[in-house]
Amino acid sequence: MVFLLVLVGCFAASPWTVSHLHDTESARLSYPIHDLVNGVGVEMVYAEGVMRCYLEVHAQQIPPYLGSEKEALVTLRAQTATLRSIAHRHAGGQRLLLTPELHDFLLEALLAGTPVTVELQGYFATLQPDQFAEQYKRIKNRSLTLPIQLPFKL
Repeated sequence: MVFLLVLVGCFAASPWTVSHLHDTESARLSYPIHDLVNGVGVEMVYAEGVMRCYLEVHAQQIPPYLGSEKEALVTLRAQTATLRSIAHRHAGGQRLLLTPELHDFLLEALLAGTPVTVELQGYFATLQPDQFAEQYKRIKNRSLTLPIQLPFKL
């Protein structure tokens, strides 16, 4: 009984989850929103050889930056480094597409094992790097796609 408890405790669930879309060459790595009122979720989508990173909220719209409906201010903090930049604000105002500069900053910090705090006007979340590197590798390593179905997995 004690061995089972110790064994279960060794396998902590990752906050990062991967989902593959098997009929296409795409995958998604996501970090859920933990605080539905003030929290921020992350979704990295790999499709057609391109990686895009999105931030999303549930409660209200992310306020536009200086009145521009297509822009929002994003601040990323990792240890001693901070990056502030404008992200593309999607229709509805609850989803942002990060610029390559913001995306690279986020990736580098998480791959280095550094927590990253994401701040939007009225929202924030600290993203934990636990198992991020392992999950990130999985979105690049999709399973072999065959034109027929086999009774077993390769």
